[in-house]
Amino acid sequence: MNFVGERYYKLNRILLLCLGLWPDQVSLLKSTQVIFLEITFASSIICLCNTFFVKQFNLNLVTQVLMYILFNCIFITKYNVCLLRVDNIKYIFHRIQCDWNMLTSQTELKVIQRYAENGKLLTLGYLIMAIITAIAFIILQFLPSIFDVIVPINESRSRPIIITVEYFVDEETYFFPILTHVIISQFAGTMMIIAIGTILTSCVLHASAMFKIASYRIEHIFDANGQLIPKDLKQYIFYNNLTHAIYAHRRAVDLANFMTKSFATLYVLLLGFGVAAISLCVFNCINAVTSLNVTESLMFGGVLTLSLYYVSIANYAGQTIIDSSTAIRLATYNSEWYTASLRLQKLILFVIQRSNKQSALVCGSVFCASCEGFATIMSMAISYVMVLQSMGAHKENYV
Repeated sequence: MNFVGERYYKLNRILLLCLGLWPDQVSLLKSTQVIFLEITFASSIICLCNTFFVKQFNLNLVTQVLMYILFNCIFITKYNVCLLRVDNIKYIFHRIQCDWNMLTSQTELKVIQRYAENGKLLTLGYLIMAIITAIAFIILQFLPSIFDVIVPINESRSRPIIITVEYFVDEETYFFPILTHVIISQFAGTMMIIAIGTILTSCVLHASAMFKIASYRIEHIFDANGQLIPKDLKQYIFYNNLTHAIYAHRRAVDLANFMTKSFATLYVLLLGFGVAAISLCVFNCINAVTSLNVTESLMFGGVLTLSLYYVSIANYAGQTIIDSSTAIRLATYNSEWYTASLRLQKLILFVIQRSNKQSALVCGSVFCASCEGFATIMSMAISYVMVLQSMGAHKENYV
């Protein structure tokens, strides 16, 4: 990347480089990163599944282990799809660079800078939350050792791994290797979700900025109307301004459609995994709180907070592109279209007709990223939680 707005995407670039997902990164290091992450995610799923072969089955165990399995499925699915779509990511960045380079007006630059800054802040906020959650997880894991120093007893306290996994080795003897693998797999997966999710969010916000710029250009098509210039030259200026407005709108529409086509399949899979994982996380969090288990309450609460933040930000970006794409219609109404020639008014009608069709991020024709979509996800998750709660209550009554 080499353009004016490069600094807004610097953090996204660093995250993608750390995961071997940066489009221009072709080296032995990238291959090593990909192999390492693939083995880490796959081994994590295997170790989680091993729990079902050695532990006694109960609803709490199944929901906890299944929740982590689903999150790891999200990790490995998203990572592999983005590896296959790395050329698409490269094309999107090329479009962003061209859009920045074509803007000359300071007002338009301020618009695109504001949206890029919002994407940067969202990325930074999610990264800080993930790091705080990882540090809290490590502290919770070493609480028995900390208490051994602060409040010693005659014997050392046990140090069970908070996440239920099975390596078919003695947990006390190989405590640190097991904990290292758990931390690396979960933290790497979280960083991968942040890297991919935030860069796509930033791209969506960029498309929204282009819609906003198109609206601004349409509102100012007739700025030369009051000037003392020949009529023919004035009409030429009007046509030229309309051409530039339509060009910005067309680029925004094409970028939104390209992102939808490139990642629709990915998000259909993630939608199913995500709703199920959030439902299990809420269920486990409720059980931990009601059983007064402080460690599990904090852990599941942190995971739930990160998950809801990610889902809300994704749907916020989707709502932003819907609002900005339909705002062009209002901008056209507010312009001085009635002062234009009849031929130009007919062209403006086509702009109004096209702006009536909103641009949205649709996943497989079954889900639209928006505030309504976020409410739908939460409604589905709560419904599944109620089903799990009824299953647990029925089992207790039966016993």
